Formats: sequence, C-alpha cells, structure tokens
Amino acid sequence: MINYNYWELRKLSVDAMRLDKQNPRLPEEMLDKSQSAMIHYLVNEFKIKEIATSIAKNGFFINEFPIVTKDKRNFVVVEGNRRITALKLLRNPDLAPPRKRPTYSRLAENIDIADLEKLKVYIAPSKEAVAPILIARHGSEMTSPWQRIMKMRFLAGDVLRGIDHEEIAERYSVPTSEVKTAAITILLREMIRSSNVSDEQKNSYLSERFQTSTLARIIETRYFTEHTGMKLVGSSLQYGIPTDEFRGIIIKICDDIAANNVDSRNNVEQREGYLKRIFNEIASGEKEENEFAANPVPEPEEKKEPRKPRTRKKTARLIPESMNYQTGNQKLNDLIKEGQKMTVGSYVYSGGLLLRTILDLTVQRLYDINDKLDETKKQNGRTHDLSKRLKDIYNRHGDWLPDQATCKKLERFTSGGNNAYIHLDTLNDYVHGEYGRPTKDDLRSFWSQISPLVDLILEED
Repeated sequence: MINYNYWELRKLSVDAMRLDKQNPRLPEEMLDKSQSAMIHYLVNEFKIKEIATSIAKNGFFINEFPIVTKDKRNFVVVEGNRRITALKLLRNPDLAPPRKRPTYSRLAENIDIADLEKLKVYIAPSKEAVAPILIARHGSEMTSPWQRIMKMRFLAGDVLRGIDHEEIAERYSVPTSEVKTAAITILLREMIRSSNVSDEQKNSYLSERFQTSTLARIIETRYFTEHTGMKLVGSSLQYGIPTDEFRGIIIKICDDIAANNVDSRNNVEQREGYLKRIFNEIASGEKEENEFAANPVPEPEEKKEPRKPRTRKKTARLIPESMNYQTGNQKLNDLIKEGQKMTVGSYVYSGGLLLRTILDLTVQRLYDINDKLDETKKQNGRTHDLSKRLKDIYNRHGDWLPDQATCKKLERFTSGGNNAYIHLDTLNDYVHGEYGRPTKDDLRSFWSQISPLVDLILEED
C-alpha cells in the first residue's frame, strides 16, 4: 500500500505548471503537440467551460487539490489537467481558441485573478505512484470518467513498457483479462494506423467514439482466437496466419462496426456466425507464425520556448485587444479597432460616445442578420430609439439571445426607473443629456454590458 502521508503539499504557480502530454484523455496524435494545442483540444472536447464557471462562482474547492510530478525543471499535472486548464484560461483568456476567448474573459471579470496565481498541489514521487488514484477516480464513475479507449491506453502503456500483466492488474486492482484486452486492442489500433487504408477509414476506426468494446468482444470470441492463433506474449501480438490476411480481417471487422453491421448486442453464436463469413471470404487456410509489436511512444522532449524579454505592464484599453472582431459591418469593425487602440482613461468623453455608437450599430446588425432590419424604421424612415430596439430584442430572447444570463443582463441595462449608474440612460446622456464625465471604471463596465451583444453578431473565422 502506498503511504500518501509523505507526499508534499505545496503552493505552485498555475501558469508554470505543465499539462501532461501522456494524459489518457488525449488521442495518440496529440502526444507531440504543444501546451497550447493541448489546451485547445481540452476546451473543444471536454467541459472546461463548466469547470471555469464553477471556479469563477464558487472558487477552487479545497478537496480537489491536483497532483503533479517533477519532470526535470517542470512540474507536470498528472491528476487535474482539466481543472488546471480552466484556471489557466481564467488567468489568461488569450490561451483559449479565438472564438471562445470572450467567454473566459467574461467569466474572469468578477474574480480577482491574483487569488488564482498559486494553487496548493500534491507532489507525487512519480507518475507510477499516481496511477492507482487515476484508475480509481476515472476508471469508475467517481469523477468525470475516461472513455473506454482512454482506460485501455493507460493500462496498455505499462504492458508496452514490458511490465508483467499480473503486476499491472494487482497494482490497479483490475482483472488480468482487462489488462490483456487493453494491450491487444491498442496493438490492433497501431496495426490499423500502419495499414494501407484511406485516411478517412483510419480516422473512423481510431476515433475516440469508435465502438472499441465491440471490437474487443469479437476478437475475444473463441472462434477468432482458434482460427487466427492470436495471443498476447509479453508486449507483442502473435498470430498464426499471414499478416495480410490477419490485417484484412481486422479492417473488415472495423468496417462493419463503423457501418453498424455488427454491434455489442450480438450474442456469442451470432458473433461466431459473423466471423465464419469473414474467414470464408478472406482467410486462405495457410499457417504462418507472425508477430506485431508497437514500441511505446517515448515521452516527447519539451520544446524550449525562447525566453521572452521582460515587458512593461500593459496599459488597459477601452476595448480589450484579445481578439479580432469581424461583425459583418466594416464601419463597426473599424470603430471597435479604434476602441482597442484607445487607452481606457485617456479620452473618457470620446470613449463614452464611441461605446454608445458601437452599441447602436451592433443592435442594427443584430436585426440585419435576423432579417428584421425593416422593423427598426419608423414610418418616416428614421430609426427607432435605441431603448425601444433593445427592449424589442429582450422580448425576442427565446430566438435571439443565447442564454438566461444574457437576457437578465440586458433587462437590467434597459429597465425603466433603474437608478444604477451603469444603465442605458447614462450612456445616452453622453450623447443627448447634460455634460458629465465618465470614469475609467464606468467605461469598463459599459463595455462589459455591450460585449455580449457584439458576440452575437460575430462571424465565424
């Protein structure tokens, strides 16, 4: 039994921690990718936004300390890669994929990112020492579970490193048969990867969503093992028929699984009947001893990034420079770019007028992309007041606004009799009302009210 009492609990910089390139959530083709590419993959494929939202609202729960190991000069996150990714994005939304940066910028508005600069983590003596925790947490339903292929990849990694199957099974408290099935499946995936089939077929068979469990059940059928002689010996796959025939049978099975011609609901007799048809079609009856081995993917060397010179603290802009806004309206694009060049506190009167104009053009563009531009005009051809158009947008919230939070925000911003300073009437006063001087904080707050509407009209890159 591992004594976890000796693991050190220490505060480390969130920005300095590295994501694990061997994270089972990552597909094989991600193993040599950069930290940035891994963050983008996790954001696109897993629920990073939900984790970031929870952290922004409730803080980082003290019962969820990540686990890291020391790798040369870096600390690598072995358990907690999704949570660390969420923290990194809250601290620096520019790390997110471009279309999702505004989401993390908004989440970070109401938190003090300095509170998330350092985080308590457990430092494990090695990745192997963390493995039982990973299997217990992610190999079951205790937390966000790995997909079946993720767990297989994890178990097979030890097999391919030459560790005995029984030792692996005992270490992770899983059946020896599960370890062998995982290793055989991963070896077959490597055989498919090196086979002469189209990229489209490979992508289908190697997809995380491919029914790997069905493939495992078929190759474990007695008929299959008796007629191919397939067995796992150490870290290699041995079989007793010509390699071209063996590979052709595997490809045919994968084809049928992808086409839903065979599935896990078939019983043993049905699977054997299915295999007989394949063997009659492909197998020649020749016997030939063959072996397939896949070397474990080595830990890729960390690419050293050039040391960046120390820069002076950036001056805050009226509109953050974190993304390139393409709204479909060139005038609006140009005005937003002007706001990204303008220091938030340098020309506060001009800043207020600019934000008011951006809001007006954004509203018009929202009507335009919904084919309702004619509804913004009065009988005399003039445009309705901005307040009327905004309230009309709120009344269409089921169709035009993406979520309840945006609706509530717009309702507060436009409601009559609202005495809050950050209100549509205050912004209108910059144009039509008495002379008043907004502060830097006022301008920042006004942009936070306007930016969700701007997001609605952005064009896909």
